[in-house]
Amino acid sequence: MTKESFLRGAAILAAASAFNRLIGLVYMIALPRLILDQGMGLFQLVKPIHYFAAVIAIGGLPVAIAKLIAEKAALGSASEVRRTFRTGLTLLLFSGGLVSLALIFGARWLAAALVEDLGAAPILMALGPACFFLALSAGFRGFFQGMQYMAPTALSQVADQVVRVTATIAFSLYLRPRGLERAVLGVAAAFIVGELTGWLVLAAAYLTKGRRLLKEIKDRPMPAEPPVRLALRLLSLAAPAVVATILWPVMQLADSALIPLRLQAAGFGPAEVREGLGYLGMALTLAQFPNIVTVALATSLVPAISEAWALRRDGLVKRRAEEALRIALIFGIPSCAALYVLADPLSRVLFSYGQVAEPLRILAAGTVTLGVIQATTGVLQGLGEMLVPVRNLAAGVLLKSVLNYLLVARPELGILGAAWSTALSWALTALLNLISTHRRVGNVVNWRHAVAVPCAAAAGTAALLYLLQDTLASFLPLSAATVGPLIFSFICYCLVLMIWGSLTRRDVALLPGIGGFLAARLQAWGFLRS
Repeated sequence: MTKESFLRGAAILAAASAFNRLIGLVYMIALPRLILDQGMGLFQLVKPIHYFAAVIAIGGLPVAIAKLIAEKAALGSASEVRRTFRTGLTLLLFSGGLVSLALIFGARWLAAALVEDLGAAPILMALGPACFFLALSAGFRGFFQGMQYMAPTALSQVADQVVRVTATIAFSLYLRPRGLERAVLGVAAAFIVGELTGWLVLAAAYLTKGRRLLKEIKDRPMPAEPPVRLALRLLSLAAPAVVATILWPVMQLADSALIPLRLQAAGFGPAEVREGLGYLGMALTLAQFPNIVTVALATSLVPAISEAWALRRDGLVKRRAEEALRIALIFGIPSCAALYVLADPLSRVLFSYGQVAEPLRILAAGTVTLGVIQATTGVLQGLGEMLVPVRNLAAGVLLKSVLNYLLVARPELGILGAAWSTALSWALTALLNLISTHRRVGNVVNWRHAVAVPCAAAAGTAALLYLLQDTLASFLPLSAATVGPLIFSFICYCLVLMIWGSLTRRDVALLPGIGGFLAARLQAWGFLRS
């Protein structure tokens, strides 16, 4: 796979993610209005448990499947690609089924033991089938990602999101007259419908395009790996990946379990605790919103790096890693500046709660650090260094837990202490990942085009953004005064990067659909270099 095709795969996933995030804006805007702040607090209590269950259901296997399939495809063994996919899918059927049953039959115990709120039990029960369909989808996504064909994954994600958001609104409206807990139950039921839709899309894609992809591989003679040995290899690769992904919900579970206790120790009542968790959850959602590009990069990086590594092309490994870090920082740095500058108007426009602005400003830097974490994790996993990002993330989780205990109980901080602990844990993990990547690949940070130029351009456009928003807010609706300057400032930022050579024609040409035409026009107008 060429460098261009690797980045194009990421561009396809990023475009799908961007569309999903736009649809998700409807979700973010509607959900607080449908289930109110206390409903958001209850949903925030349940969300980490669901995420933890989902991680166990897929067991890190999509990454393992994608890595092994990419290696076997690079070596030219179609039959081993098939065997790897079938073995991985069987493992996912087993893990997904067990997790689904555990949620259905253990919901009441989980609600009582982990969140101390029995109102969460029916919600957890409804999320059980969603985990089963998620596991099925994960197997097919691992196959397509390993074959470095990202369109089915992108399409299934879009279908899942559209159906889930639509179902969330419909179910919550229908159930809200029966109480807030029933309304949150409607949100959980929407997850089932969405995951089922995503799986059906992937299954249809496999029956059509998947078999053609396999035929394109020149099937060279290769010793067949026994099914048991293949399963053990997948599990050995998946084990560190699942630990890494478990650590993310562990961080959230730490929030769900520890933060309420420490807020109560600071003198906050039950209603204030739920509200605070709701504000933090909204801020986290918005802070993670810009990382659509780095999530896509990480997904594409694992098979792309695995392919280059299997072929012993060290130079290609380094070039792909450097490109991924450059794109991650180019998007992360201006996102940090924009979220900080627009924290208050964005909180009011999207959530109708100005209290979200304070934790959002603290978490804004996460758009940079999360991007670095995702990109470097993709590189390290592609190299087979599955345990390294786990170790680094564990250090971040430990720091977060300690800081949660120390900061949240301080009355002057309260929920802001949790925001600080999250931001600092992300920063530590990003730093450790960068060091680990440097030790194995060499320097992968282009300091001029990935750091200096984006920082300078972001500073200038952030000042422009602040002035435009503040001026327009005096005579335009807040939404128009916020979104309009945001789009204009981002365009200005990209143009500055193009003029200074940090974004090239090759980068722009990768945009799905209009990339080639847009790159040619921008170069003709003098904005782009070759």
